Amino acid sequence: MDVRKSVLFPLFTLLLTSACSLAQAEADHRFSGFATLGVALNSSDELVFRNDVTQDNGAYKNNGYWMNDSRLGLQWQGRWSAQWETTVQIVAKDRFDNTPANSFEWAFVRYRPVDGLDLRLGRLGVDAFMLSDFRQVGYTLPWVRPPQDLYGLTSIYHFDGMDLTKRVALGDTTLNLKAFYGNSDEKYPTGFNNGRHINFDFDLFGLSSTLEWREWKLRYSVVTVEVNSDLTQPLRNAWTQFTPLWPGAGEFASKLQSKNRDFRYHQLGLNYDNNDWWFQSEYVRIGSDLMLVTNAEHAYASLGKRFGSLGIYGLTGYASPRQAELGIALPTGLPEPYGSQLQYLSLATRNRINGARIKQHSYGIGARWDFTAKMALKFQIEEFTVDKAGAGLWFATNAAQDSNSDHDPRVTSLALDVLF
Repeated sequence: MDVRKSVLFPLFTLLLTSACSLAQAEADHRFSGFATLGVALNSSDELVFRNDVTQDNGAYKNNGYWMNDSRLGLQWQGRWSAQWETTVQIVAKDRFDNTPANSFEWAFVRYRPVDGLDLRLGRLGVDAFMLSDFRQVGYTLPWVRPPQDLYGLTSIYHFDGMDLTKRVALGDTTLNLKAFYGNSDEKYPTGFNNGRHINFDFDLFGLSSTLEWREWKLRYSVVTVEVNSDLTQPLRNAWTQFTPLWPGAGEFASKLQSKNRDFRYHQLGLNYDNNDWWFQSEYVRIGSDLMLVTNAEHAYASLGKRFGSLGIYGLTGYASPRQAELGIALPTGLPEPYGSQLQYLSLATRNRINGARIKQHSYGIGARWDFTAKMALKFQIEEFTVDKAGAGLWFATNAAQDSNSDHDPRVTSLALDVLF
């Protein structure tokens, strides 16, 4: 079944019906916005720092890059009654697919039949991680950006579909349970400013739970992503051509299949904030049936202290694959030129699969100064250690040059965050 048609058609029918039926209602409109102006300096002349894997440009040595973190967001909320509400959010920022349609992060109708139960239909944020609902609103974050070790990969910002939330009060504790389902797609660049990309279309289904008790918040979510795109067809076709000479080529081509296969996020997060001290940590484990998505673990932890309008913090994070680099054992004695062609195909395949691996760790310090209402200035320094076979979050400034050693880039960032 075409998920876009099955979900979006009734969705936008509902949007239109709601708009017509509520057109005469006495509505409460609210307009708001947020903006970040940031600059990042990277000490490496070989690796390009980027906020996440949707960006094809970034900071490297001797270029202070200001577009990684800078953005402008505008939001409208229309409250039509106690039950009905609509929200639209548009965000302009640096990303490979910078179409107007992709700039609509939220566009949904919320229906609340009874207190504590919300149904939302439309374009929604993916509630898969601790920062999903506000990761683009820099002012709400204690850091310049969400920790790259984890959020550099978790690039799913929105989907078209629905979610259902139930809030339950348990004494002085609140439990939020949410289920969501829908479709999304994103274009991912394949190299530093090379203009090429892969188009990644997927359906997702997820469950999340959040338990809030006084200064504490504990969260767990699980999301399954089913891939609709055939991302490896050229590679599989090339491998299949060698099947008459080597049956193992056909078996390997089958393993490269991406369409109708899925991967899963398991996320666990903890937050504490008493307005004096704060702590936040998050762990994500990825299980994958695709060669292109590596089984991996990502995590970060951060501790901060506020002194009036000034806050300081430290943070650390890591990302590590749970599987070895891809190796392909080729047969020997094939006639030329087939032997050489198979060697070349093997090298290209290993570069593509292993190029998605992420193996790095980092630590950093930073400061935030709320120098006036709804405005904050932030400064942050991070030291990364990026494994020579794990630079999937970074681009090489020279893709033709193989890396034979680990990298230790230092990223220094300055950002001004504003709410309005």
